[in-house]
Amino acid sequence: MRAPSHRRPRLITLSAALLLGLQATGCLMMASDGDELRTQGQAREQRLEHLEAREKEGREALDAKIAKLEEVLDQATKLLKRNSADVGAQVEAMQQQLSKAEGQIAELAHKLDVMNHEMASYRAEMDQKLGSLLTSKGKLDPSQVPADKDAHFQAAYAAYSAGEHEKARALFREYVTRYPQDEKAGDAQYWVGASYVQQNKPASALGEYRRVIADYSKSKAFNVALFGMADAFYRLHACTDAKSAAEALLKRKPSKKLGDRTRDLLKRIKAAKSGYCTS
Repeated sequence: MRAPSHRRPRLITLSAALLLGLQATGCLMMASDGDELRTQGQAREQRLEHLEAREKEGREALDAKIAKLEEVLDQATKLLKRNSADVGAQVEAMQQQLSKAEGQIAELAHKLDVMNHEMASYRAEMDQKLGSLLTSKGKLDPSQVPADKDAHFQAAYAAYSAGEHEKARALFREYVTRYPQDEKAGDAQYWVGASYVQQNKPASALGEYRRVIADYSKSKAFNVALFGMADAFYRLHACTDAKSAAEALLKRKPSKKLGDRTRDLLKRIKAAKSGYCTS
């Protein structure tokens, strides 16, 4: 059941527009959740940079050898035009230089071919590994999901408390999937967003909080999710939307503790340094 329109002011439209913009620019990449994926990508780039540097050195060496060969050929051409008694000896010496240079060029060309093949193989291997990592992201081992509903929620919250954010998100999302009508489903969805805040990913958190607002209007998590949206907007320097969300929350008469936090956030928005707020 969705919240009545007077309870969901323009902040829902604003947050939805912001989220669509963020998604369009790749800010809400679920694949970016995993530190493992970023580590794999960084290792891949470093390896490719190393290979490309080696290839560049090989190309430069090859170019130098070719230039040397051209120089020797030029000297040979000039020599053949001369009428000298030692022309034969000089021609023989130059032929030896030509033969040596040609051998070195062939060797360098072979090394470049090997490096290019190595780079192609490495790219294919890394693409396959990253693809597998992306497709498996967010999947839970069935043995990690307690069959009992309460134990499931407790396991998810324990993972969150331990800083195991990816595991916590996976368990909380699975809880919402298994028990969408449960009174704690809204709470589970809220903790998904909160885990992103813990990782300093307010843009990702916004999308999860929005789901609480849109899908769990009767949940006890509604107000705290609304505060989460205001806080996430502020972290993203979107002060106008942060202020709208905070003011909407105060109109709902939240608990004293949450109300105090909201008023404190409004003070911080008002006192934000020049240039901090981009909207």
